[in-house]
Amino acid sequence: MSTEQVTLRRVGDLLEIVLNRPQQGNSLSREMGDAVVAALAGIDDSVKLVRLSGSGADFCAGRDSPMPTLGPKPNAELIRQQVALPPLALYDAVKAVPVPVIAVVRGRAIGAGCALACVCDITLAADDAEFRISEMERDIPPTLVMAALVGRVPLKTLSWMVYSQASVSAAQAREAGLVQQVVPAARLDEEAGQLIGTMLGNSAVSLRAVKQYLNLAPEMSAQAASGLAAHLVSTALSSRF
Repeated sequence: MSTEQVTLRRVGDLLEIVLNRPQQGNSLSREMGDAVVAALAGIDDSVKLVRLSGSGADFCAGRDSPMPTLGPKPNAELIRQQVALPPLALYDAVKAVPVPVIAVVRGRAIGAGCALACVCDITLAADDAEFRISEMERDIPPTLVMAALVGRVPLKTLSWMVYSQASVSAAQAREAGLVQQVVPAARLDEEAGQLIGTMLGNSAVSLRAVKQYLNLAPEMSAQAASGLAAHLVSTALSSRF
């Protein structure tokens, strides 16, 4: 199954989502974002895991700006609706989908691409991958990208990436907590496959319970987090009988 710019493929219990605009570095169009959101919203109970990647040399080199289509003097509400809300809906969909999402990153992950890669539950990167938050080059505060990353990377790391506009290597991204594993580019798919194989060995209920706990527990009191832990493990174990 595919659209022109996003390819979807179901492989057993795995859903593969591939950004498919390689000539533009898989830069996100509005249609691409909507397609990914729809794919995540349509996941059924049999899906255990999502793999997100880009075709060609890059993961995602940014986002198409809708600003030129809004007229000479767009008001703040129009900008909010057409510029701000679509990428936020994409990042929120990755967070909210009940199954883990693994980003497999090679080449550039710039701006919205950096946010999309690092908002996933696990991010694997080739050793030649590049991460960058570049919006301040155009004097645009990258608060949309920051909304995806805040709480997932240290604030000082996020501050430095935004203000410096510097590129971060895969090794630096791992040190900063943006990615979890860095492997030689030639072995990226192999390593991703091994991780996916390990995770698919678990039940859907266990994988979903872990994601739910990781999403909710950090914002809870210690007592509430303990209660959630007991509920999730009890539900998972009871599903075996």
